[in-house]
Amino acid sequence: MKKTRTAGWIALVAVSGLALSACAGTPSGGGGTGAAAADGTLIGGPGVDIDAKTIEVGALVPVSGVFAGAITNIEGLQAAFHRATEPGGDLEGWTVDVVNQDTKYDAATAIPLYEGFKDDVAMISVILGSNIIDALLPSIETDDMTLIPGGTTPNLQFEDHVVPSLPLTSAHASSLIPYVVENYDKQDATFCSLTQEDTLGKYVTENFEFTLDELGLTKGVETTFAPNADQLTAQISALKDAGCDVVMTGGTGAFLQTLAVQASQQDYSPLVLAGNSAYSITLATGPGADWLAENAIISVPGDEWLGTNSPGQAMMIEDLTAINPDFVPTANAHLTGYVNGLLTAKILAQAISDGDLSRAGIAKAASEIGTWTDELGLTGGDVVIGTTAAGNVPPSKLSMFRIDASVPTGLKLEKYYYESKVTDDYIASIRP
Repeated sequence: MKKTRTAGWIALVAVSGLALSACAGTPSGGGGTGAAAADGTLIGGPGVDIDAKTIEVGALVPVSGVFAGAITNIEGLQAAFHRATEPGGDLEGWTVDVVNQDTKYDAATAIPLYEGFKDDVAMISVILGSNIIDALLPSIETDDMTLIPGGTTPNLQFEDHVVPSLPLTSAHASSLIPYVVENYDKQDATFCSLTQEDTLGKYVTENFEFTLDELGLTKGVETTFAPNADQLTAQISALKDAGCDVVMTGGTGAFLQTLAVQASQQDYSPLVLAGNSAYSITLATGPGADWLAENAIISVPGDEWLGTNSPGQAMMIEDLTAINPDFVPTANAHLTGYVNGLLTAKILAQAISDGDLSRAGIAKAASEIGTWTDELGLTGGDVVIGTTAAGNVPPSKLSMFRIDASVPTGLKLEKYYYESKVTDDYIASIRP
């Protein structure tokens, strides 16, 4: 497999195999834990060169077509490894290479890509798409591969080898709906849904129904659309005819902009709710931007780009600037990559401390993390990584944003870290 290595900025290009390197930089403070095992010996494994002190980690992120902007997940990883490999960092003295495969957000594409690079990486630090994770899970288990998703769904949250880092991608309705009931006077509204026909959409609908039942709200129609659909006219007509005041959405790609343009054509303006999987850098400037600014609320982990609520926001920007002074601020994806990179560094440092960077050693190290405290205010609360997967508890706090072109990412903060009892109840209901 041909790989391209860079030591600095990450070009925003769509490639099938992209390797990026992070190595020691300027001092940053903090205590590294990954210097050596107690007896000085260290077991290696796939993707690990002990003599060169180099570790290759994998990523399965779509970076072409409508998903081209997702490359910023990789940039976030690179920024995190820049910090982790600085003097005093968790991986001081090591170099971390990121090898990404462009899945095109398609499971059939992802499977051979994974098989082609699995022997070259120590673990997978970010993977997007619950349908892709689901398809790869048998191989992941056989290969003893540790992976950190960019968000997941209940069917995968408690699977062995899957390490949580952020709120459930499919559980945004249980925060968004209580939020608009409390703050937008929607307790008497009719709530409907518009979800993608895949694993994500299935569980967004489940969470939507759970929330309405918990709060005793009125449910209208539930509509669905095919992935990458460019026509939502029929679904919009159904929503409008049913008198839907609030529409909970769930999907990926450009569907939110398609909804905005075609709903405007039908003179339909419900309050639209969307989770972070619907975010695009062009929401505030592209097709339907004015309609979205007026009618949409998006929930995303973390703070506004230049916000001061999260101590980690400025740190992330500093690290992104260090690897690429010309980076384009992007909500959600930069944070996802950065958070997953920091957690990857913790796991690898623990494995080094244990003296074992084999696949089994990395899996064991992940189970030893315990509670990863949200000191940086980026993950949506503390992340609990159980000694077994059944003990995993994802964070649950989400921040509420409106679409606004005056903000670098197009998202203007309305509420930082909204806490929802309904979300906590939902998580409790799905735990093994």
